[in-house]
Amino acid sequence: MSDRAARPHGVAAGFTLVELLVVITIIGILIALLLPAVQSAREAARRMQCTNNIKQLALAVHLYHNAYGQFPPGYGYFKSAYGSGSGSEPEWPWCMRLFPYVEQQALADVMTPYWGFYSGTTAGKPTALLPVYETRIASWECPSDPTAARRRNETGKCMSWSSDLKTPRLSYAANMGVGPMEGTIVSPGRLLTGLSSSERVAGVFGYNHGARIADVTDGTSNTLMLSELICGGECTIRCAKYYDEGPVFMADYCPNDLTPDLVRHCDPADGLPGAPAPCLRGNVNNVGGTFGGTLTKLNMVVHTARSMHPGGVNVALCDGSVRFVAETIALRTWQSLGTPAGGEVVPAAY
Repeated sequence: MSDRAARPHGVAAGFTLVELLVVITIIGILIALLLPAVQSAREAARRMQCTNNIKQLALAVHLYHNAYGQFPPGYGYFKSAYGSGSGSEPEWPWCMRLFPYVEQQALADVMTPYWGFYSGTTAGKPTALLPVYETRIASWECPSDPTAARRRNETGKCMSWSSDLKTPRLSYAANMGVGPMEGTIVSPGRLLTGLSSSERVAGVFGYNHGARIADVTDGTSNTLMLSELICGGECTIRCAKYYDEGPVFMADYCPNDLTPDLVRHCDPADGLPGAPAPCLRGNVNNVGGTFGGTLTKLNMVVHTARSMHPGGVNVALCDGSVRFVAETIALRTWQSLGTPAGGEVVPAAY
């Protein structure tokens, strides 16, 4: 007698355990095949958004140039409008001067009476300035970097002098050239023989300096303006939008190189092996960290361009164009792109 004939009326046929296991296995294989494609599509969308973010910042830098005849100073004093100045007050970085050009006029209006970093108080930031420090600008954060959306000092565990602030961060940094932030400026020709630890070849931005288009004699399409940074742990000062040492990068190393950054305030998580954006642990007193070496002094930081995108970083060139630069780029080519007036010949394909 067949199974069909032996089965009582009204009892439906079911799957055997073996059949269920086979179906589950097939579903698992299909998911395993589809998941990388889904993840790749999501990263492609995030990278496209990141590309648009840096493009908008590059446009804002050009709008600033149209208004003031120069790119915004990398950092430095200013007492009137949004141009350069001089004085004893601490400094605002380049990105804070772009508020009128990134649809943040309200923040610019709040900031206008306070040219100094601590202006108007001896005990900390003026209450009136809190919107400037604490307003999040989503287009300043690369969606591929989960650390970018985390506010600096989010849990209040960082330095005591900033415990009152929970500040959003910025994924994009200004080109400070090659060498530490306030190193002694030397000729680009010194790159051929090597720089000392205290020397720098100037970039497009600097202390109280923003280049003019006319200063970029290597060509605006051959010179870096902005690049991505990975922010890292909440106490690392890198990416801090309000701090002179935050949104800057140097072309000392190729994109995504894991040589630890020289950062005066480095989160313990970024001072451990395996960190995607490593930095020397320690403090302003030059205490070395897990990676060894000597931590830099005030304003002698070195940040490497990095991103969470596989294979490289998004950059904006001085002509306002945006391109993806592979982490396999030759160091000499990368450093040539980092100098606006070195006279180097940059390959057409890099």
